[in-house]
Amino acid sequence: MKLLTALLALLRLALLAACGGDDDGNSGDEEFRQVLASMTLQISDVPAGMQSLGPAYSTNKDAASGLGSGPTEEQLDAWGRILGYKSDFQASAPVDDSAVTAVSSSVSMYTTAQGASDSFTDRVATARRVDWGTSHSDLSEFEQKELERDLGVDDMLWLHFTGYKEIGPGDKRLISDDQIVFRIDRAWGFTGAVSTGAKGVEDRDFILQSLETLVRTQVQ
Repeated sequence: MKLLTALLALLRLALLAACGGDDDGNSGDEEFRQVLASMTLQISDVPAGMQSLGPAYSTNKDAASGLGSGPTEEQLDAWGRILGYKSDFQASAPVDDSAVTAVSSSVSMYTTAQGASDSFTDRVATARRVDWGTSHSDLSEFEQKELERDLGVDDMLWLHFTGYKEIGPGDKRLISDDQIVFRIDRAWGFTGAVSTGAKGVEDRDFILQSLETLVRTQVQ
């Protein structure tokens, strides 16, 4: 279950709450958390050979403390952010072929679509102000660009960073760091991935097709 499907499930929970709850005695809050957790990528969705680094929920206080120059807890409250959830994965062993080596998938749910949109707009504005070259100072011949893709979402920003890095003695590889944030109605999600090209790979878009599949998996 990912964003589109899960949003329908959350509408069901809202209707049940309005009617006084469901018949099986389950806590609405626990059901909400379960649905939220299903809106990120799962271990079965990411490339084979990856391991989970552990998921985590994030309250507005948690989110504000980890955002640096991002919004405050008060702003998140004002936008109606309810709760977030994040899952991280990384490759369990080095690979010689071009591959995704780390994946981060997260989602935040809001009480209204407008609140989610306002939060998303702030996130995008902040992302465009960041000096990404400095934060990727370990990459030589650094390049960055925004990509356009039709993912069937309400809003989307795809930042594509690439550069070369020596990962071992005499072993210089092309690295791709992609950060994709998107919104569907009251939820916005994030898919981040770091990928390593095989020896000799110079095409800076070498992993994009695989990443688009990952993002579409979370969206659907």
